[in-house]
Amino acid sequence: MKFFYINSDDFLKSYNFEFLQQFTDGKNFQTPKRFIQYSIGRYLIKSVGKNHFGISDTAIEIINNKPKFKHSNIKFSISHCQKYVAAAFDNIECGIDIEEIKPRNLNDLSELYNQSFNSLKDFYTFWTKGEAKIKLQQEVKWEYSAIFKNKYIFTVVSANPKCEKPSLINYLEFNHI
Repeated sequence: MKFFYINSDDFLKSYNFEFLQQFTDGKNFQTPKRFIQYSIGRYLIKSVGKNHFGISDTAIEIINNKPKFKHSNIKFSISHCQKYVAAAFDNIECGIDIEEIKPRNLNDLSELYNQSFNSLKDFYTFWTKGEAKIKLQQEVKWEYSAIFKNKYIFTVVSANPKCEKPSLINYLEFNHI
């Protein structure tokens, strides 16, 4: 499994809104933030598909509310949080979620979810696993959670019980943008 991410602030130093327009799939967005997240996400998926996995036609289709490459068996999942756009790639279905760690009332959350959260990391691991599982759309057979950039947590889940810890790759550095 590979995990690529882009810091949108860094990305926008090299690319403008006109460049991103080609990754909108003709959609209209209510906010510039959503436009940036969506189009950078599509850029990331298509660029990794082409440059890392050798997919010549990176067209994406939506099946059961999940984006997939039309012409490849490589699976991916995508998540956005603040300035980060992240995607997990594998040859078997996967799901990812990334969230900013913010102060929360752990007692209230423990009561609400009938769980015992002893730290923000406990809560956000629970939360991101739930979101990633929704994206996986099947039984979780493997999971990995980690703190990212000291302020975020991400969880990746897979239908493959034998995954290894994902490689974390800053796509801008990998692609030398």
